[in-house]
Amino acid sequence: MQDRDSPPSLDDLDARLKKARGSEEKRVRRSEMLSPNLPGSAMGLAFRVGVELVAGVAVGVGIGYALDRWLGTGPWLMIVFFFLGAAGGMMNVFRAATGQGLAVGYRKPADDAEKASRDGSEREG
Repeated sequence: MQDRDSPPSLDDLDARLKKARGSEEKRVRRSEMLSPNLPGSAMGLAFRVGVELVAGVAVGVGIGYALDRWLGTGPWLMIVFFFLGAAGGMMNVFRAATGQGLAVGYRKPADDAEKASRDGSEREG
């Protein structure tokens, strides 16, 4: 009767935890293989680069077209804003490719700043 009221052993608990962790790791690996457009994956970066470039050009052309219609200037503002949108899209692609688009204010990560300060202090001393 006392056996029924006693808690399960710690070895039993440890075995069940290991089994649960193993199945969770398998599930996570499988979901990573099935969804390749995760934020850190190469395919996700490729899609982001494509969208950034196309969106920049589309917004530029849209603004230029709207201004041309409003001011009656023909295709001139649309051409100007096409190039401005393409330049903005390329700048966003550069930021995405170098990882600057993830930091607030597009600053370099702290470890780069620390490395630069160490290099400067070593040169002085």
